[in-house]
Amino acid sequence: MVCPECGHKIEDGCVKCKFCGFEISLENEFHWSELPPMPIFNKGLDDSLDDSEGNRRFLSKRMKRNLLHIFTVFTEICILAGVISGVYIWKTKNTIDAVPDAQNIVYSSEDIVMMLVRNRYEWLLEKPENGYNACCFIDMDFDGSPELISISYDNENSVTKIAAYRVRSCTLENINVDFDKDHGFFDIGQSLSLCYAPDTKEMLYLTTDYQQKTNGSKTSLGCFYLHENQIFKEYFLSEILTNNEYKYTYYDEEQSVHSMTRKDFIKQQKDLSSRLIDLKLNYEWVTGNDLEDISSQKLAALLLRSYDSFGYDSSGLALQ
Repeated sequence: MVCPECGHKIEDGCVKCKFCGFEISLENEFHWSELPPMPIFNKGLDDSLDDSEGNRRFLSKRMKRNLLHIFTVFTEICILAGVISGVYIWKTKNTIDAVPDAQNIVYSSEDIVMMLVRNRYEWLLEKPENGYNACCFIDMDFDGSPELISISYDNENSVTKIAAYRVRSCTLENINVDFDKDHGFFDIGQSLSLCYAPDTKEMLYLTTDYQQKTNGSKTSLGCFYLHENQIFKEYFLSEILTNNEYKYTYYDEEQSVHSMTRKDFIKQQKDLSSRLIDLKLNYEWVTGNDLEDISSQKLAALLLRSYDSFGYDSSGLALQ
């Protein structure tokens, strides 16, 4: 039993505590079974462990549980963040793919032709009462993308009107043309060739322009080319027939007209021919009396054939 005074254990059979001298009687007898219960965190621990070691084990278990809970919550947060990031990246990628940069789109000839059909009245010149309108595709700046050339020819006045457009990125971009009301432009629907001049390293479109006059005619030889978003024309030689008499002229660098003999006229023709290399141009005009009114399907077929027909033989350039 335990001494009620000092708390020491009294051996069985003794009636007096050997530590404090307290005498045991029946009224103050105290047994082990009457001790208060052990703390809950010591339940199940070995009796040899003291209270501090038991507390450490209890705190260690609680800390492990807390750390495990924190790790679980952190893992769940990371997984959720990854899912959200993946969804955001997927949506962003699909949005970019759905709306690509217009400058990087490569349009086919069919796309370009359908755009031109839808906007035919923006580029097709009005047909004269006594004449025709037409168009073709030729590469003016030699970048591999042909430009659209639109003309109208007046048979009565022998004047050709011309308009030019770039059709990159499936849009129309106007190109200025060196055009005057008195002389118009070359009748490029009649004769056109692509030449290379080795001495100047230039490529130019050579053409012969025929104009009917009231008392005769005028046939001119010249070229046109694209420079700084403008098409320029230059005349070389002209043969003029008036009242059954022939006159011959040539044009200097400022395009001033000078008379010349037939012999010099022929010589300059030969000189010009000898210094130019014919690149064997392929192209096809779209022409007719009713380009304004023909069906969209027919116009599309004509434009597509003209667009795909353009080409030239560049093998001679490799030798220069």
